[in-house]
Amino acid sequence: MRRILAMIVLLAVTLVACHNDRPAYRTSSGKKKLKHYNKLQYGERKTFNQ
Repeated sequence: MRRILAMIVLLAVTLVACHNDRPAYRTSSGKKKLKHYNKLQYGERKTFNQ
């Protein structure tokens, strides 16, 4: 029983140590920001009203 518990804890620690966060451009809020900034950069959206 102790050996199985130790293996489970070791496996959990290994998985947590290898976890990488997703880059911002792959998250839903990052995709929205990227779309917004691309529109600003390429002139599809005005930053002010004339």
